[in-house]
Amino acid sequence: MSPKIGLKFSVQGEAVLSRQKSSTNIAKKASFVVLLAFLGCQEGHYTPDGEFVNLYVELKLASVASAQDPSKANEVRRAILAQHRMTPAEFHENFVRLANHPNAWKNFQEQVVTRMDALQKQGKGAK
Repeated sequence: MSPKIGLKFSVQGEAVLSRQKSSTNIAKKASFVVLLAFLGCQEGHYTPDGEFVNLYVELKLASVASAQDPSKANEVRRAILAQHRMTPAEFHENFVRLANHPNAWKNFQEQVVTRMDALQKQGKGAK
């Protein structure tokens, strides 16, 4: 009788092991699919150019300078966009694309801070 019990245990053990391997493979495949979906949403690597950094800084400064008069702020922003040959919709599209790339966003913000610091130093030097 002992061999039958051993055989049953062996067969049951193999079945359990087989189910564990199967669920592990499914989990690995599901993880891979989720990773691919996440990377697919990122649309590849994106790096904004220096012109977009300058445009963003100019728009930010204009917003701060005309915060008390919203209609003037909109007028100034549209003029700045026109100088850079960009419509508000194009700016928004570029901004959303940038926001969808966390690594690019961090680098962009660092460039903005560097540019703002440079402008601030220029302003102090001119006085």
